[in-house]
Amino acid sequence: MKRILVIIALSLLAVPAANAQLLWKISGRGVEKPSYILGTHHAVPFTYCDSIPGLMKAFGEVAQVVGEFDMLKMGAMTPAQMQNMQRMMMMPADTTMASLFTQAEMDSLDTYLKNTLGANLQMLSSMKPMTIMVTVQQKMLMEIIPDIATHTGMDKYMQTLAAEKGKQVGGLETMEYQLNLLYGSSLQEQADALLDMTRRSNSKELLVELTAAYKTQDLGTLWKIFQEQMTGLEYDALVKTRNLNWLEEMKKLLPSRSTLYVVGAGHLPGDYGMINLLREAGYKVRPVKK
Repeated sequence: MKRILVIIALSLLAVPAANAQLLWKISGRGVEKPSYILGTHHAVPFTYCDSIPGLMKAFGEVAQVVGEFDMLKMGAMTPAQMQNMQRMMMMPADTTMASLFTQAEMDSLDTYLKNTLGANLQMLSSMKPMTIMVTVQQKMLMEIIPDIATHTGMDKYMQTLAAEKGKQVGGLETMEYQLNLLYGSSLQEQADALLDMTRRSNSKELLVELTAAYKTQDLGTLWKIFQEQMTGLEYDALVKTRNLNWLEEMKKLLPSRSTLYVVGAGHLPGDYGMINLLREAGYKVRPVKK
């Protein structure tokens, strides 16, 4: 993973311009009541949900909301689960930054981190390189979308609202799976990715462009940026494999449980996007206009 945008691929990818649509209706193939799939940007506050035509109407029709994972379970994590999550984000005791970077690279990283986070490399040396990358990007996103500091994101909001309304909440995969996807790559790969980020002068500008494009549903621009930034291997790991797994989970629910699936928008398009996969499986998938 050698590109800054790979970090937010779990949060936001793109939909081709021809499919400039965030909410889709799923029916056919023996489905008793229609289900829906919504493409989100995980860092955009829940207030944007009001801008998506037909979303709340669709929410009212379904029996449950299913996200990428059940975010409500995070509040009920056991101490052992919390420790395991923290362990995945921290550097192993037998590994140092000096074993991953040259002195010149560490000097460069130190300067970059002081400028972006106000902390030097030594202060962050207990973190995995990917954890440092995520921390930097979260700060960038806070500067771009200040509301995320005080407002719930779209994904958690839909799950929380579902629970409040007595609807079931579930996930297509586990939080542990996502954490391993993000933090489970080799430390050297993570180190290379961190260096790549520090050498790019337009990382924040790309996030600004992506967020603005999502909010205006300029999805052609989103798709173009991600095609330029993501390799085939990254797409396979972050999107294709997961979408194929999700399809099998959805097949179990679609015949009898009307569901609103809430996933990152990048999981919708392409040959291995959920829209095409569902259609190939015999379902009707149509955009919701109002």
